[in-house]
Amino acid sequence: MRLVLLQEIPEDGEFSEQWNALARSIPQTQVFYTHEWALAVHRAYHRTLHPLLYLAYDEAESLCGLVALARDSERRVSFLCATTGDYCDFLSLPEHKMEFVLSVLADLSTQGLEEITLTNLPADSGTAAALAAAASRNGYHCFARTAYECAQVVLARLERRPGEKQPMLPRKKMLRRFLNAMGRETPVRLDHARSWETIESILPEFIRAHVARFLLTGRISNMARPERRVFLQELAKLLSTRGYIALTRMITDRAFAWNYGFQFQGTWFWYQPTFDSDLEKYSPGFCLLAKLIEEASEDAAIQIVDLGLGAEEYKERFANQMRQTLYVTLRASGAQHIREVLRYHAANLVKASPGLEAAVRASAKRLGEFRAKATAGGAVTALVDLAMRCGSAVVSKTEVFFFDGCGVSSANSGRAQLQSIDLALLTSAVMQYVDDQATLDYLLRAASRLREGKSEGFALLDAESAVVHFAWVTGFEGFFLSELNDSVKAPSPESVMLFDCWTPASVRGKGFYGQAIRLIATLMIERGKQPWIFSAATNVASVRGIEKAGFQRRYSLVRRRILGWQAIGGAVPLPRAVHAEEASARV
Repeated sequence: MRLVLLQEIPEDGEFSEQWNALARSIPQTQVFYTHEWALAVHRAYHRTLHPLLYLAYDEAESLCGLVALARDSERRVSFLCATTGDYCDFLSLPEHKMEFVLSVLADLSTQGLEEITLTNLPADSGTAAALAAAASRNGYHCFARTAYECAQVVLARLERRPGEKQPMLPRKKMLRRFLNAMGRETPVRLDHARSWETIESILPEFIRAHVARFLLTGRISNMARPERRVFLQELAKLLSTRGYIALTRMITDRAFAWNYGFQFQGTWFWYQPTFDSDLEKYSPGFCLLAKLIEEASEDAAIQIVDLGLGAEEYKERFANQMRQTLYVTLRASGAQHIREVLRYHAANLVKASPGLEAAVRASAKRLGEFRAKATAGGAVTALVDLAMRCGSAVVSKTEVFFFDGCGVSSANSGRAQLQSIDLALLTSAVMQYVDDQATLDYLLRAASRLREGKSEGFALLDAESAVVHFAWVTGFEGFFLSELNDSVKAPSPESVMLFDCWTPASVRGKGFYGQAIRLIATLMIERGKQPWIFSAATNVASVRGIEKAGFQRRYSLVRRRILGWQAIGGAVPLPRAVHAEEASARV
C-alpha cells in the first residue's frame, strides 16, 4: 500500500469520480463521505481547517483507502467534516482497513501530532476496532465512548393495513387534524427543490427561518455564522449536479416547514429541518417528517429515512432502528488520556443527579467568567472584582436614579431610525453580531421577552439599516428592579419604564444610546404616556447618556443589604425643572 498526503481537496473531475467510486463501494456508505461534501467544507472553512487528505493506493495503483482529516491552528487533528457530517469514517474496503489505519496513524505520529479527535464515527464500522489496535503501535492512547444514537426509519419494517400502501404512522388522527388546520384553503403538499437554480432562491428563506426558530428556543443557530451559510450554498451547488440534494418545503399558499436533506444510495437524510414558529401549535416539523416518510415509503429506491444526530423526542416516535456513533480520542500523552477518561466518568456521575449537575454547571460558569476577566484585565483585576463581589454579598449599598423623559426634545439629530423589535429584526441582528457573545446573550433574552409579549421592544437602525441599539418599554407600576431586588410604584397611571437598553460593543461611543431613548420617549409622549428611565448611580456613562438625551433626574431609591436582610430607602424628590448639575448635587 502506497500512502499519499495532500493538504488540499483537489477539484479535479477524474479524482472526484475515483473518490466517489470508493465511497459507494464501502458498506453503509453515506453522502457525507463524498468528494462534494469534503470540497464544500474546504471552501467554507479553509481559514480555520487545514486539510490532511490521506490517499492509499494498492499495487495496481487503484485508490483503495481515503480519509479526510484536518488540522486546526493548535495542531489538533479531527475529521475534516466533523462539524458538518452526521457520520465520518476512514473509507476503505474491509481487507484494506487495518493496514490503511496503521499507515495514517504512523504518519500523524511522525509529524508530531499528539491530539486526535474523531467524532461521529459509526460504531458498526470496522474503523473503531482498527483504531484501537493501531493506536498503541504508533504511540497513542485510544479512548472511545458513545457520541450519539441516530434514529432511523427502516421503511420495510413499517406496519401497513392490509391492502394499503401508506404506512401506519404515529398520531395519525392528530396529523390529519393539523394538516387540515394548516391547509384550510389550499391543501398541504411537499415541494422538493433539487437544482441549484431552484435552491438558490429558497435557501435564504430557509436560513432565516432556522435562525429565528433557534432564537425562540433559546439557542443560536449554526446558520448564523457566515461560514455555515457558505457551506450550505456550496454543498447545494455541488450535490445538485449529482442529484443527491433535496431542499424540501411543506407548503400551502406559502412555505412553513423546511428540510435541507439528501437522497443518496437508498437513504433519505433528515439533515437540517426547521419551521415557522407562528404555526408551532400545529407541530409543522412533525407533520413534515410524517409526510416525508409517507412519500419515501412509496419510492422503491428508498429503504431508510435517516433522522441523523440528536435524540429529539419526536424522532423516537417514528424510529424503528438506532445507529450508534462514537467519539474517539487518540492522545500521545498518557496523563492527558487518563485525565480525559476520569473526566468522562465523573461527568456521567454528575449527570445522574440533576441538582449536582446544575451546581457544577453554575460553578463552571463562574469560573469561566473569572478566567475571561483575568484574560482581559489581568489576574489582579479579576481578584479585586471577586473580592468586591464577595464583600457586597455581606454588606452593600445600591442607589438607583430615576429620570423623567416628559421634557425630551423630539428633534432627531442623527440619521438613525427607530423600529419595533420583531422576530425578523432579531434574526438579522443575530447574524450581524454572531461574533459578539454578550450581544448574542442579549438577543436570546430579547427573543424570550418578545415571545412573552408583556413588553414592547425597539431597535435603532443606522443609515445603512444595521441595528445599533436595543431597548424595551413596559408599565412602570410593579416593575421589578434587580438592582433593588424589589418592585417599584409608578408616579402616575400613565408612567412607562424604559429598560434593558443595549448597545453592541462594536458600535459604542457613537451616541446611539441617547438617540434611541430620546426617540422612544418622544414616541411614548405622542401616545399619551409619561416615559421614565433608571440607572445605577455608579454607572456614570449611563447617567451621562440619559441626561444628555434630555431626561431629568427626579428621585433616587437606595437599597441597603446586610447578609440576608435588606431595606429600601425612601425616595429623594427633586423639582421638575431642576438643572442636571444641581440635581446631581442634591440626589
